[in-house]
Amino acid sequence: MTDRKTSLFVELPAPEAADLAVRAAVEGVSTPELLGYHVLKGAYGALHPLVVAFETRPKKGQAGKE
Repeated sequence: MTDRKTSLFVELPAPEAADLAVRAAVEGVSTPELLGYHVLKGAYGALHPLVVAFETRPKKGQAGKE
């Protein structure tokens, strides 16, 4: 598998686009990376290697009591 990527143009209603941008920021990833994850998961399922890699990546933890 190569690291080649292709860009796609996506048109979304403004509220949904803003929501996805906020979700990406909360996840700590770029908006295109989050959109790519959703496209791959929707088209190829939860077992696609890039979907699995995205879901198992290290994530920010929640700060708790110290």
